[in-house]
Amino acid sequence: MRAANTMFDERLGNKMIIKDFDNDYLSISEFAEIAGMTIETLRHYDRKGIFHPAKRGVDFGNQYRYYAPTQLMVAKMIRVLTDIGVPLDEIRELKQARTPERIIKLFSKHKEIVADEIRFLEEVHSVISTFRGLLSDGISATESDVIVAEMPNSRIILGDVNNYEDSANFYKELTRFCRAPHEPKLNLSYPIGGYFDSMDEFKADPSQPTRFFSLDPKGHEQKPEGLYLIGYTRCYYCQANDLPSRMTDFARKNGLVFNGPVYYLYLFDEISVTDPDQYLLQVSASIKETRRTPSRRPQHR
Repeated sequence: MRAANTMFDERLGNKMIIKDFDNDYLSISEFAEIAGMTIETLRHYDRKGIFHPAKRGVDFGNQYRYYAPTQLMVAKMIRVLTDIGVPLDEIRELKQARTPERIIKLFSKHKEIVADEIRFLEEVHSVISTFRGLLSDGISATESDVIVAEMPNSRIILGDVNNYEDSANFYKELTRFCRAPHEPKLNLSYPIGGYFDSMDEFKADPSQPTRFFSLDPKGHEQKPEGLYLIGYTRCYYCQANDLPSRMTDFARKNGLVFNGPVYYLYLFDEISVTDPDQYLLQVSASIKETRRTPSRRPQHR
């Protein structure tokens, strides 16, 4: 089995030896393995007129298909084009009348499609990472503890001030937050939490946050880094059990002063547990110390 292409390869004295460039052809199974394709796919491409073998078995006394190693680039490009959604009919038409200009046009079109898909997958990765982080925090939390910890800066999307007049309740305001226009556009795949202007507001009614916020990291607002008092409790939405009083008592005993907003966020919810009474609420309140707190923890999420 010999290919037509030859090249000058070695020099022995004054004598030039000609070596074959493609000395051996590959069987369909060998070619399929190298190209990362199935035998049936290659047969299908051949029948459809998309990608033919370099030689047929009649050239070698059998009925098999044989491929040249130089065809691998074409096979891999067809694989790339099908992976990004180019129809086989379009690939066949391009093969029959291909020009550099047509190839550039095709690549330019699908480059934007691929870029959109990359952005989508990056967003999905970010959502998964966010939920994974919350779940990990919940698993490692000691529910009965109230702790002092440094929390890093995190970007959020903060909604408008909620309006609880005219019998509006938590769920109506939450729905309004989800429907309202935001910049950037709100991705409801990210967790949503409640924001209170102060600990006093949280203690007065934990079921009525001043605003809602999303953990979407594309947000223009920030949950600032700093020292926070963090507590946990198992409860359904709009509840907090005795957590406000536990946090207040801890602050008083340890010389802490609440000096900013309070954020509440469910680490466990309907996504991860079946029993609503086992949802795990995390509340973090901005504080300052009047003396060093023995129970201070290292940086917390």
